[in-house]
Amino acid sequence: MDITELSELFYELVAPSIPSEMDVEESLQPLVGEKENIVNDILQQVPALWSVSYSLCFAYLANVHKAIPYITSDNLDTWVKEMLGQYEEKGLHFVLARIETVRFSSARLHGKQGLRLDDVHGRLQLYLNGLAGRELPLIASGTTYTDTHSIFVPWELDLLEDDNDAFLLYKFIVSYQWASLQVGTLNISGYSNTPAKTIHPLQDFFTSGSDPLTLMQLYHFFEMVRTLAFLRRELPGLMKAFTCIASQLRRDLPDTVNTTDLIPYLQKRLLGGVGFDEVHSRLMQRIGHWVEQCEGKSAVRTTSQRAARDIAVLVAAEDELYSIDGDPLVFQGELRLKEVMAAIQKQRKIQQQQFIETFSSYLADSLEYDVANEDGAEESTAGNSAGVEQEAVLKTEPQEQNQAGKPVYIVVGDQEVELTEELSELTEEIINDLGHLPLNYVNSAVMEADQNRGMPRKRGDETVSAGVQFKYDEWDYRRKGYRKDWCIVNEKPVPQVQSSFVEATLSRYQYQIAMLKRQFEMLKTANRYVYRQKEGDDIDFDAVVESIADAKAGCSPSDNLFIRLLPDSRDIAVLFLVDMSSSTEGWVGRSIKEALILISEAMEMLNDRYGIYGFSGRCRLGCEIFPVKALDEKYSPEIRQRIAGISPKEYTRMGPAIRHMSSLFEEVDTTLRLLVVLSDGKPQDYDDYKGDYAIEDTRHALFEAQAAGIHPFCITIDEQAQSYISHMYGTANYIFVDNLKKLPMLMPEIYRTLTT
Repeated sequence: MDITELSELFYELVAPSIPSEMDVEESLQPLVGEKENIVNDILQQVPALWSVSYSLCFAYLANVHKAIPYITSDNLDTWVKEMLGQYEEKGLHFVLARIETVRFSSARLHGKQGLRLDDVHGRLQLYLNGLAGRELPLIASGTTYTDTHSIFVPWELDLLEDDNDAFLLYKFIVSYQWASLQVGTLNISGYSNTPAKTIHPLQDFFTSGSDPLTLMQLYHFFEMVRTLAFLRRELPGLMKAFTCIASQLRRDLPDTVNTTDLIPYLQKRLLGGVGFDEVHSRLMQRIGHWVEQCEGKSAVRTTSQRAARDIAVLVAAEDELYSIDGDPLVFQGELRLKEVMAAIQKQRKIQQQQFIETFSSYLADSLEYDVANEDGAEESTAGNSAGVEQEAVLKTEPQEQNQAGKPVYIVVGDQEVELTEELSELTEEIINDLGHLPLNYVNSAVMEADQNRGMPRKRGDETVSAGVQFKYDEWDYRRKGYRKDWCIVNEKPVPQVQSSFVEATLSRYQYQIAMLKRQFEMLKTANRYVYRQKEGDDIDFDAVVESIADAKAGCSPSDNLFIRLLPDSRDIAVLFLVDMSSSTEGWVGRSIKEALILISEAMEMLNDRYGIYGFSGRCRLGCEIFPVKALDEKYSPEIRQRIAGISPKEYTRMGPAIRHMSSLFEEVDTTLRLLVVLSDGKPQDYDDYKGDYAIEDTRHALFEAQAAGIHPFCITIDEQAQSYISHMYGTANYIFVDNLKKLPMLMPEIYRTLTT
């Protein structure tokens, strides 16, 4: 059928709709020339898809030709129904990605269920981390590829009917992608002038030939040969198991009657373990030579490049006798150079920020180094030409003292600054990537150290003096480790404010306070039942029934048949941690202070120990804690005036504040230790303590508190809290208050619920 006949039939099926002629012809073009009965079966699914989504229908028509080798008269309807179900459940984006990989769906088209990544992700992630020796994220995707920092695999495999075989294929996909990283298929190291470029060097190689697509596909094939040889040496057991499913993958490749479809032909021979010696053609003999070269232990990336260039020239000389185009194998995946460069650039920014922060902190804390008298790092004589990035001067110990050859000193001005082990390793990572340590990294660290070292911080006209200081680590999720003694916490007194705020609050909520006091007094005198006692105030009927049953069964009956009523004993200590960032100014801050007054008044009816602390600060060296009421302090008019004196300060660096509360709990011996955080927004600070970094550090601080036997709970009034707070606290450890007017009354109720 030609495009005109196809279009006419399509318009009849979607009538009375009149879609764009260009869209219709573009989506139907792949079906031109296909068998009429197959095309009719495909088009009969159009009405069902068109009524649900125009985009879904066009995508189906544009991609379904890939599934024609697997289509039967019975399976297409089942496949389309499942596609519509996925559309309703997961949306258009998910289904479009699935359709694009339809050629891998032979088992699905035969009505067989595939193995989902979600079902095996935990096992595969542990396996991958073991292979890599580090955490290497495994992410679900529409197809297989790697950006060198993560591995992306299909979210479902339906190539194989047996789940065990499907899991083995998943395992092999993960292993192959890891191996491709090991052999350096996509690495940029070794290329000249790569640091300044945003385009992957392989792109230059592909465009250096007359046919970039041919060169790319041939390079990809020879790298597969090299990677499989690496796996045979490193994981022989896996490769032996893989032979069982390789034959099934081979059967799913398109039939190649002759060698004109070169890539599928080569893939079939490789999966079948068949060599190229018996194929008596100059091209095949040359391919066999390069395959042997790429399988050798000494083969490197440039071996594949030379092979690809050589074979591309031979193919071009055959006057278009051969067709190179072919899809990569499922475990081989795609070469996504843009994603690789984006991941590398992101990692470089992270490394730069880590180096600047770590080195500036080291300089600021160093007693031997005088920051203020230095202008920056010494410039390299090799980096003064225009347009060339200047390098910082590094010095290493002699080889016999420093076998790893790691940098030991950075020359700043006329001083040699000795590096810590952490700085040395970080510097080595940067040099391995860029080939040198950029001068601007060092100069930025020197400038930041100059600003932070020993300088009093000012807020308006107020100079903030350093009081009692505490040092705490900070979690850096990017390096998956702590920054030691990174944050400095200062405890500062809250000014007592002589105002009418407390009296006005007590007057406004006098009836509510009286009610809360009665409720809390009942908590103090509440009783609890103790079952299965030898004597007591009432009969335990469950115990009596069990005793009679035991007697009839010939067993010795129990005489613990009573219920005793005992006074409930409370052994609780709670710390309220209050956000005093600048965003609490106005009605927010007033509601928080009113809530603290009400909870304090109600708590006086209990014997529970409680403390109130505010937190704020600016940057890691200026974290501030404001003790409003210590655990051992009695509630008094002075405490009330401190609550009235709570006022907005700076930013919300939450991790150090939580760690400080955990340290206060260390000396508290009690049955229940409760930490209630009252905040109006997500953690963030003036420096890079924002986004994922701040959330992950806060989450880690909460993990540390839980490990110490502390139960954290958050009361938040941030409307956007749903996007991050459950990740930090857990699904049952927070509450969102959508109406500030309810906060003063809700806070005592929340506390009563948490402690009963």
